Amino acid sequence: MRTLDILTAWILIALGAVHIALTHKVNPNMGINAIWFASGGLLIIAIGTLNLLRVAYSRIARGVYVVSVIANIVLVLLMLSFAALLPIRSNPQVSLGLILAVLLTAFSVLRRPDHVQARQVQSP
Repeated sequence: MRTLDILTAWILIALGAVHIALTHKVNPNMGINAIWFASGGLLIIAIGTLNLLRVAYSRIARGVYVVSVIANIVLVLLMLSFAALLPIRSNPQVSLGLILAVLLTAFSVLRRPDHVQARQVQSP
């Protein structure tokens, strides 16, 4: 399940990179709408990266786990909003984003970190 968690996060990062790469095609005048469009891609990449950090460090950095779970839930809500506003047939990226966000949210909830306390270093 850990491998699928990591793979899903990388796919989400790739989706964000494609989103940014398509900014000029979707918004050719490169105005404020293009900036918002590109920032959506950056958000997707950041959430994917948070999930990779969650997998690697949530046992020792509880905050990474908490922020990742919150970000995943926010992304699910955002993707649900897009799904309600856009025709899904002509926007399959919304369905893909929603599936990835739901999977990462499920992984983060099902794979709760084991709480390991750091050992205290004793001075000589």
